Parts: sequence; C-alpha cells; structure tokens
Amino acid sequence: MIKDNIDYIHAHPEIYFTQEAKKGGYVCPVCGNGSSSDGTGVKLIKGQSFRYKCFKCDTSGDVINFYAAEHHLSNIEAIAQVSALYGLEVPKKKFKRVSHTHGQAISKETPLENSTNVEVVAEDILLAASHLRETDYFTKRGISYETAKKYNCGYISEWIHPTKRSDKNIYPSPRVIIPTSRESYVARSTDENKIPKIKAGTGNIFNIGVLKTSKQHVVVVEGEFDALSIIEAGNDAIALGSTSNVDKLIDWLREKKIRPHLPLVLNLDADETGQKATDKLADALRGMRVRFYEVNLIVEGCKDQNESLVKFRNDFFQLVADIPNKVNELQQQARFQLTDFAKIDTWEKNIQIGRKAISTGWDSLDNALDGGLYEGLYVIPGTPGTGKTALALQMAFQIAQQQQDVLYISMEMGEEEIYERHISRISYQLFWHDEKNRHKAKTVHSMIQEGKTVAQARDVFKKVAPYLRTECSVGTTDADDIRHIVEIYEYELNSFPVVFIDYLQILKAHDTHMTDKQAVDYNVLRLKQLSRDFKIPVVILSSMNRMSYSDIISMAALKESGAIEYTADVCLGLQHANMEQIKTGTSTGKAEKTIRQMKGKSERDMEIIILKNRNGKIGAELSFSYYAMFHYFKTIEETATIIKTDYIFGNNKTQNIKSV
Repeated sequence: MIKDNIDYIHAHPEIYFTQEAKKGGYVCPVCGNGSSSDGTGVKLIKGQSFRYKCFKCDTSGDVINFYAAEHHLSNIEAIAQVSALYGLEVPKKKFKRVSHTHGQAISKETPLENSTNVEVVAEDILLAASHLRETDYFTKRGISYETAKKYNCGYISEWIHPTKRSDKNIYPSPRVIIPTSRESYVARSTDENKIPKIKAGTGNIFNIGVLKTSKQHVVVVEGEFDALSIIEAGNDAIALGSTSNVDKLIDWLREKKIRPHLPLVLNLDADETGQKATDKLADALRGMRVRFYEVNLIVEGCKDQNESLVKFRNDFFQLVADIPNKVNELQQQARFQLTDFAKIDTWEKNIQIGRKAISTGWDSLDNALDGGLYEGLYVIPGTPGTGKTALALQMAFQIAQQQQDVLYISMEMGEEEIYERHISRISYQLFWHDEKNRHKAKTVHSMIQEGKTVAQARDVFKKVAPYLRTECSVGTTDADDIRHIVEIYEYELNSFPVVFIDYLQILKAHDTHMTDKQAVDYNVLRLKQLSRDFKIPVVILSSMNRMSYSDIISMAALKESGAIEYTADVCLGLQHANMEQIKTGTSTGKAEKTIRQMKGKSERDMEIIILKNRNGKIGAELSFSYYAMFHYFKTIEETATIIKTDYIFGNNKTQNIKSV
C-alpha cells in the first residue's frame, strides 16, 4: 500500500503544489518562493521526473519531502498525512510518538510559553554538543570529532523543531546540529529517508565571524558540511547555507565594513544557480573593494567539497593546502593582464601595421617625415590663399593612387567643386608640358564656360575614385560623425581610410554651449583618439590668427591653438616662400602688400615648414611651386610627374620630364 500511495503521489504533484509560480513551476510551500515577480519557485530537477528543488530555501526532493519540510515531519509521518491529503487509504501502521531521552532539556511537555524560541534554540545547541559522540554521522562525512566539537556541532536523537514541540502530532527524528550562531542552527537528519535539512532560530551564515579574525584566505561555499570539510583540511571557511543568503553576506560585510586580511576564495556549487550566486557576490565584492578569487576545491568527479573529502581525502587536503599558491598564481595572472605585459604582443602587432608609412606622393616631404604619414594627428595651418585645400586634395589623391582608402571631409566646398579641382589638376599634369595639347589643361572656370570636363582626366580620376570618399557639409559634421564613417569603412570594407578634414575651425561643436576654443579643443582630442583607435593618419587643415597673416608661420599663429599645439603629432606650416626676408626690416603694411602681390601670381613659390614632429626632426623647409589656376603643387627639387592618358590603375605608366 505504501508503495502504491507513493507512486500515485509522484504522478500527481499538482494536488499538493496547488499554486503555480509566476515564472513557471510552483510556489514553494516551505518559503513561498515564486509568489513574487522575481521568484523562481519550485522546479523539476533536470533529468529526474518527480524530484523538485527550491533554489531559495534549498529544499529538494519529491512531494513527500516538501510536505515533511513544510510541517517539520519525518518522511514516515509525511507519507501518512499526504496520503490522507490525496484521499488515499492511510497505511494501517500506527505511528507512535517516541518520548525524548533528553527530557531534562527538550521534553515534549516543555511549553514554549515558558521560554522564548531563542532560549530553546540555545539550549538545543548546548544539548546537542554534549551528545556529539553518540553519532558517527560526522566521521562518515569525513569530519573528525575534534573539528565538529570546535564548532559546537552535536547530535539530538529525538529532535523536534522548537516551534512544534507542543504539537502532539509531530514525531521526532535523529538530527546532527550545526550551529550558525548562538541562536540558530541547521538540523540535518541522520536517517536514510533524505529528510531535508531544517533551520532553527533566526538563521545565519555558518562561521561568518571568521571573516573578522582569519589570517588565511577564507573560502566561501554553500553547504555547512562543505565548509567543515575545508576546515578539516586546515583552512578557514564559511557556508552560506543557501545561494539565497548571498544578499545576507553582502549586507553583513557592508554593515560591519569588513575587509578580510587576505583575498576571499569563492567556490560555490558549479550548477547554474551557484554560478549566478557567484557572479552576484563577485560584483558586490568589487563594489566594496574586497579582493577575491575563484578557486576550484572540488576533486574531479565529485559534486562538492564534502564528497571530495570523503572519497579522495589526500587529494582534497592537497587542494586546500595549495590555496595560497593558487591565489598567488591568480594574482600573478592579474598582474600580467593589468600591466604593460599584456599589451606587448598587441603593441608589436600594431607597430608592424601602424608604422608602415603611407607616401604623401612627394619624395621630399616623405623624407622629411621619415617615410610618409603614420598613425597620428597631422595639422596643416596656413593663411587664406596659400593653397591649403589644393595641397590636401592633391595629397589625398596621391594616397588613393596607392590603393589606400581616403576619406575627405570638406566644410567649405561642394562635391562638384572638389571634383572640378581634381580634374583641373589632373588635366594640367596630363597636358601642360605637351605644347600641342596644352589647351586641354583646364582651369575650373574654363571647364564651366565650355560646359564639359576633359575626358582623359575624367578617366584617370575614375580609376582612382574607388579609393576616395568625399563628404561635404557646412556646420553639420563633428568629430564623432567622422568616427562613425570610419567605423563604416571598417565594417563594410575591412579597411581604414586616411582622413582629411578641411577645415578644423568650422567642424561642428559637440555642444552648442561651447566656446570656439572649447569646440576646437574637443574636436582635436576626439580626432587624436580616432587616429589612435584605428591606427590611421588624420590630416587637419587649420586657419590662423588674423594677426599672423603677414607674419612668419609658427605654432602660436594657429587659431585657437591650445589643443592643437599639445595634441598634434606633426604640424606642417604652409606659407609663401621667403617670409623671413619679407618680414625682416619691412613695415607691416609693406609686408602685407608684398604678400598680396605674391598671391596674385599664377605660379607661386611656397614652402612647408616642419613646425612640430613628435617622432622626427623639426625645422625643415621644403620648397614647392604652387600653380593656383590648376590647384597643383610640385616640389622644386623633383621632376614633374606627368600622368599619361594610357594610365593603367594598379600599374601606373608615368613619364618623368624636367621642369621648365
């Protein structure tokens, strides 16, 4: 009959688990877990058809086990009462209440009205400790009597929960008692019915006080016997009793402002609930600046620390003895991860990638820059009329000819105007030195008047265009927008462009409340970060202070120059040639007149001064000829590179002829 009853009960859990939890499963009848929105409730244990577990109060087993835990019964008592609950025939075996042999302390006649629950719990602890050696349960679990005695553990052969002792329908069961404070303990059954452990008193964390005094790495585990196992092996430990007590430990540490002498060792159960509890505790410990490490103290093939102690005592002892070494090893790993050591391989890889020079297209400028452009922030300041935009457009085009992506951001001109400048420059390179076809070299204005572009120049540009992207806007683009475009390059093309910005002072302010200087400083710093993050050159054109228009170019002449001066890696000052002679011994008015006359020439002598070079020489002066009508720069020292009409992309056919 008993077996038939049990089988029926197993097949119909819903008769007992009547209330469904909000997240599936059932509301726990022992602790109420699952009744609120954040409760998990009672759920089936994976792989077992009729066994359940509440992850809050740690009650587990079948319906009978839960009923026994709810009503503080033995399993035998629970079978009888559950049978009646299910409408089954109650087994005829009479369940007789056994009187306590320790009547002087906890007799069934002792009414709770004559003593508080706290006092009864304290009396239970004292009573149990005096009868410790009447059970071999501790030694079977690998715990010596000496260890059990040290922590006031004990045994009560006929135990009833303190709050149920006046109920004559409650029957006693043999229990080992593990105190969790002076007024609380855990009572664990010693029979084979697997009755769940029951807590008495206000409840607490086993051995929590050791966090104040220990000079060892205190181990945090779930079960009391797991903590006793670690203590048996020679190390301090505390037991949460249940993963739901993580909050209790966190609150205690905060309230007491405890910071253990050495890092804690976390080793909760390896199941999903244990990992979630570990993660929650780890986050809280980091917030409180309490050091910790996760160290495994479970021998392979075992479910917990106590099973490890019982089955592989020597191996478990060695694991515990190695805690200091393991923590030191983890600390050393943390040192490798948090210091420069962890970055060496990345640095070397980035150096190999980022330190590859990108030619500007002018040999003399490449030589002055130790090979060309590298990762970093390049600033090209100049006064109006010095050809900053022409220089930048030509440099961008010459870089794109190398099949290197280029992003050109223009704040002043439209896309068609920039395209016309490219075509004008290319037409000059193609035809100016060919007297028969010189008329085909077109200025922007002549192209507009004739209503057409030069076909050969267009073909040249079309072959380079797949590596050029021009974005034009006035006051609507800031440094963060530019970063977004670079991220698109990375995602769509698996490439990183060289970025040109024309020009800095009219980049959009990140915040409308910023002053001009604040806006420039913000954008400069963001663009510098862009160059670092993506390992690319970022070239910025910059205006100058009006007071410096007729002066020799310098870092101080840069408009809103604070952030530029300190943040730029390279600064290439563009000015008219012989500015020092023009300025020396000449009045300001006369110098300005001379500069205006120089700007009126179709061919102008210009120079680039290396004002700043973080990784190379400064002060170099590079001479250029600037053909303003065609937006073309050519170095004085070099032969002119003439692009032939049979230009083949990727295998450039060029003809070098002497400058005239």
